[in-house]
Amino acid sequence: MYYAGLRPEEAINLAADNVILPPRVWDENTQEWHDPPDDEDWGELHIRSATPDAGSEWTDDGSVREKRQLKHRAEGDSRIVPVHPELTKFLREHLAEFGTAPDGRPFGGVRGGELPTITYRRAWIKARKMALTAAEQASPLARRPYDLRHACLSTWLNGGLYPTQVAEWAGHGVDVLLRIYARCVVGQDELAKRRISEALRGD
Repeated sequence: MYYAGLRPEEAINLAADNVILPPRVWDENTQEWHDPPDDEDWGELHIRSATPDAGSEWTDDGSVREKRQLKHRAEGDSRIVPVHPELTKFLREHLAEFGTAPDGRPFGGVRGGELPTITYRRAWIKARKMALTAAEQASPLARRPYDLRHACLSTWLNGGLYPTQVAEWAGHGVDVLLRIYARCVVGQDELAKRRISEALRGD
């Protein structure tokens, strides 16, 4: 979620064939497989659907989650999200160690089936206790797993990516993206002034 900006229900609903990773490289000298160089080790996630936690009383079949089309997308639409090399490495290691659940998901529940919301929330609470000070734990910092998505999109925008591109990868409309994240973009006014000056100089 941090590297790809996924919503929790999108990450949970990933299938192995949604994860497109670059092939590893065979080294004739060492007779071993190696990961490509970082600048070539970008993969893709093909996001086709999501399973938000609706509650069993609100679904047709009594399951906790309901499979839906992507948010802000028409039925059958999908989107492609780049996989940062750090996430590529994590996904390779995860799939090599754990494989997939019987239904093909990289992330499944302990007893099979979908990953329950309570499971990853408990893991997140434990991770915050391990990583943050007591004062930070009491603050809103990374309070919810969803905040990883916010951090990702903020990083992309602060990195100078065009809002249209960020919106496409995130599955937002540009207007929604800018309304939510306008205040998190630091220093963009100065960057914009420099770009205007360079454009007027013909650089």
